[in-house]
Amino acid sequence: MDEQDNIQQTQQETLSQKPKAKKRNWVSSIFGGDLLQSKFVLRQKWLILLLCAYCLLLVYNRYRVEDLTKGKIEAQDRINFLRESRIELQKRYQETIKISKIAEMLDSTGVGITAGPPFEI
Repeated sequence: MDEQDNIQQTQQETLSQKPKAKKRNWVSSIFGGDLLQSKFVLRQKWLILLLCAYCLLLVYNRYRVEDLTKGKIEAQDRINFLRESRIELQKRYQETIKISKIAEMLDSTGVGITAGPPFEI
């Protein structure tokens, strides 16, 4: 009987004990809003806002730098294209001002080139 009494007594003790409060999961405390109401967070709200502002500033700065870099690359491409076209035009111009070309153009008009230096009439 002593065994039965011990078993009954332990059963009564377990039933009489209040159930322990469950620890809340940290995820549920964040989504439930308990974290935002804690004293620590409320005391540090200005610091948290400052950190959020810095994060937004960093993100904005990164996108701004990417845009500027793309613009710089496009400008470099245009500059290279203009340099190439200038060299090509300069080459064509130099071909047209060669003496032989000028002589051919003058011969076709009938003017011709004098062999000596110019003189006064």
